[in-house]
Amino acid sequence: MLRKGVEKKFKWMPLPGTQKAETLNNPYCGMYRIYRFIAGCDQLQPDGIPIEKVHPDTNQQLCLVEINLLPYNEEALSDEALNIIKRIFEHFSKHKKQMIVRFVYDLEGKGVLNEPKDIAVILGHMNQLSPLLISFTASIYILQGLFIGSWGEMHSSRYLSERNMTRLAKQLYECSGEKTYIALRCPSFWRMIFQTYQPLDSNTAFTGIQKARFCLYNDGIMASDADFGTYGSISALDSKAYGDKWVRDDELEFQYKLNRYVPNGGEVINECPYNDVLPALETLKKMRVSYLHSEYDEKVLDKWKRSLSVSDGVLWKKKSAYDFIEAHLGYRFSIEEVNVSLSADKSSNLKATIKIRNLGFAPCYHRFDVKIIVRTASYTKVYEYPVDTDTSRWMPNEKVELTSILTTEEWDQNTYVLGLSIYDPLSEQVIKLDNTFSSPDHTGVYRLGNLSFGKGNRL
Repeated sequence: MLRKGVEKKFKWMPLPGTQKAETLNNPYCGMYRIYRFIAGCDQLQPDGIPIEKVHPDTNQQLCLVEINLLPYNEEALSDEALNIIKRIFEHFSKHKKQMIVRFVYDLEGKGVLNEPKDIAVILGHMNQLSPLLISFTASIYILQGLFIGSWGEMHSSRYLSERNMTRLAKQLYECSGEKTYIALRCPSFWRMIFQTYQPLDSNTAFTGIQKARFCLYNDGIMASDADFGTYGSISALDSKAYGDKWVRDDELEFQYKLNRYVPNGGEVINECPYNDVLPALETLKKMRVSYLHSEYDEKVLDKWKRSLSVSDGVLWKKKSAYDFIEAHLGYRFSIEEVNVSLSADKSSNLKATIKIRNLGFAPCYHRFDVKIIVRTASYTKVYEYPVDTDTSRWMPNEKVELTSILTTEEWDQNTYVLGLSIYDPLSEQVIKLDNTFSSPDHTGVYRLGNLSFGKGNRL
């Protein structure tokens, strides 16, 4: 316990912390690869590797798991198919991956031909898959698409009417886990299904209601002025139907607002001026992109790899544009300042203040546990101080101030270490910071500095 007069002896010694130019590999964001399977077959396609022998990329948190339901486009899924899908989910969960799951009936660009001729078959498949989708909620981050269209991309389908899409969206919402996002291929689909021109707002976000769980994906990012059919030619002001596809600028503005609260990502394709480095950075920020396919389109990705980062700071100057983009997909938390002072209540307590900024293109969309930790150097005594903050609302480039009163009644040492822990209970992972204070210790805590008190000031 601190005696009176400790203010004369108390000293805060912050560790020097600079940013680092590298990908952090945090959950729910970054580059991903596609892992393809066919329902009823227990091997990765086209390699023929058994499910349990598939090795997900260790440098990527996200995996797009694509499951082709074509063999069952006229009937219910068999018990064998459901068991194989369960094994797929178990395998990626075991490897601590967050899955983006896409169920498709077509991989040839023949959506109308290959998808079920009766919507009841699709609805039935969703219902059959429901127990699995719910039991693997912690590992299934996003369900991409509504099972329909060529490549499952919600185009070239017989089910694109407002009535059919609304029905499919409601069924998948009811059949999936309460925390699982469902991604729609175009912003116009989101407006059509929810019958509104207004994106999510702060009050409806994260409430679990249907529209709060629907996000976007785009497999034609920066391919053209219309992102290959993702956008249209009608201005938002002239729109007369919720399903209208707006002009590019209006759709980007809509995504800028909607994707404050739900994720966005996909593929960059078709090397062209729209995906040159400067416009690409502007678009990725505007769309709040969290994830991108790491293997497609190679021409676009290679262009970024050949180009230097255009970042103003010295930190990224010699890195490629690809390195910079990969490291800023999703969220990227950076501590800017740490201070400890005597609390204002004239007690012996201390007040810790940490200023942190999200440097990424997007929020994290999850509420992580944030704690300020005070411990002895030997870890014999550890004091935890939970911080009341909502990380899902830490917006890009906004500074957040974390504060906590450190109660010192039980402290009986002359020196302590101050640290910060950000932890995701869903993926059970420590969230890495972009500062070089140190790596997180074995308990997942970043050391920020030291507290010391003069001798003789202890009971």
